[in-house]
Amino acid sequence: MNSLVPADGNGTGVLAPLSGGTGTFGERARGFMAQPSVRKVLPWFAGTAGLGLMALTWAVLSPAPQRVLYSSLGDAERASVVATLDQAGIGYTIDNNSGALTVGEDDVYRARMLVASDGSLAAPESGADLIENLPMGASRTLEGDRLRAAQERELTLTIMEIDGVEAVRVHIAKAERSVFVREDVKPSASIMVRMARGRQLGEGQVTAIANLVAGSVPGLGIDAVKVVDQHGKLLTEARDPNSGRIDLQAQMEAKLNAQVEQLLAPMFGSGAFTSQVQVDLDMNEVTSARESYDKDGTVRRETTQQSQSTGAPVGGIPGVLANTPPADGEVRPGAPQDTQPAAAAEGAGESSATRVYEMGREVSVSNLSPGSIRYLSVAVAIDQAALAKASAADINKVKELVSSAVGAREDRGDKVTVVMRAFEKVEGDEVPFYETSWFGMAVRNGVAVLCVLLVLLLAVRPAIAALRNGRSASDETDGQDLLPAPAGPGPAGALTFDRQALDGQIELAQRIARENPDDAVMALRRLLAEDARAGGPA
Repeated sequence: MNSLVPADGNGTGVLAPLSGGTGTFGERARGFMAQPSVRKVLPWFAGTAGLGLMALTWAVLSPAPQRVLYSSLGDAERASVVATLDQAGIGYTIDNNSGALTVGEDDVYRARMLVASDGSLAAPESGADLIENLPMGASRTLEGDRLRAAQERELTLTIMEIDGVEAVRVHIAKAERSVFVREDVKPSASIMVRMARGRQLGEGQVTAIANLVAGSVPGLGIDAVKVVDQHGKLLTEARDPNSGRIDLQAQMEAKLNAQVEQLLAPMFGSGAFTSQVQVDLDMNEVTSARESYDKDGTVRRETTQQSQSTGAPVGGIPGVLANTPPADGEVRPGAPQDTQPAAAAEGAGESSATRVYEMGREVSVSNLSPGSIRYLSVAVAIDQAALAKASAADINKVKELVSSAVGAREDRGDKVTVVMRAFEKVEGDEVPFYETSWFGMAVRNGVAVLCVLLVLLLAVRPAIAALRNGRSASDETDGQDLLPAPAGPGPAGALTFDRQALDGQIELAQRIARENPDDAVMALRRLLAEDARAGGPA
């Protein structure tokens, strides 16, 4: 028989099995489970154990977090990498849509080290490697082809650095240079770009690629560079000359329309009015030059010159030739008589003056850039419900506000129109509740809660009920072992005592043991001595 004693020293509390008692392991376990503290903790322990078991099952069955090892590889490179991973025993997954190779989060760095050490993924050959591998004694044609291939390879590696570009092919066409200038053909280039899924090149990126290639090849113009994507779309097609005008006009109209909305939204509400702006831009680029002179100039320099000439007097006999030599002179004694003085020499004079005037000069050059507004038209419609009691003066005030907001001018012929009309309410199609985002989230959370409830009802609850039934049976057995044999006639093994009286006696004994422990010990010794004399079990 399994003997039980009070677990605490004062005679009250939980009954615990004696360490030295006899009995099987099952009886001891049932005795341990019959303790009140164990009964209280057991449901919580069972629930926690169930949740832990569920978490452990999920951790074992769920796949490990995946990390991308290589996102874009060719078939040959992917096959070599996969062979290396298989040899090392590392699990991997290949996405059928993108071809990305993923491994477990714990194995990503080890996989990269193995692939790098095994040489399964070789580094791309650069242009310098192509030039260094040029054989000795190569012909001029082979040397030119190898240099062109190295140039193409370097451009390919450079363009692949752009974000979103997965693969690039560059082709450069160069003709043989001729001694005749007329027969010289300029080089050209074509580029094939493969973008990542969901990515595309912008107009600025295409222009940057064209300028990059044109700047790397001597004599190559930007217009001779063609860029094509993986869908066969030409990205460097000629741009419409009117596209700049349309873009500028759209930007101007959007700016003015936003100004009108910012002005009227606080007054009437965002849905109580609509506005449209039409702008006519002058896209002509005019360059004018003007040169003018001052009519009243000033004297800068004046020069005066004067000259005079003298000649011999006219003499001789009229009618006689002037070149006839004179007659021989006669020598006469004495002084000459009746001589007249020679006539005074006659002469002619000439004078001249030069004046230099400084004229004023003015040169002006003006450039008119395109984009000036030639005509502006604004139309505003206001809901009649927003201005139910509005008058014509109120509408004129709104018109003046709109004109000031957009900068309308009467001398330019701008037109601003403001009208009041009743708006019709546009009812949009409501999205079904089962297509909304909250419905899917609610369904997922509901299914999770239902699964937890099913586990608690179908697994945890039966287990707790079974444990409680086992504890109640063990309590009855332990009670029968602790009670004395009933006095009086009755069938063998039948209990004919009063349970309430027994509980009262037990409580009385516990109180006596607390108040008079010495008397209780003496009473216990007497009971044991009387039991020994009667021949009962010790």
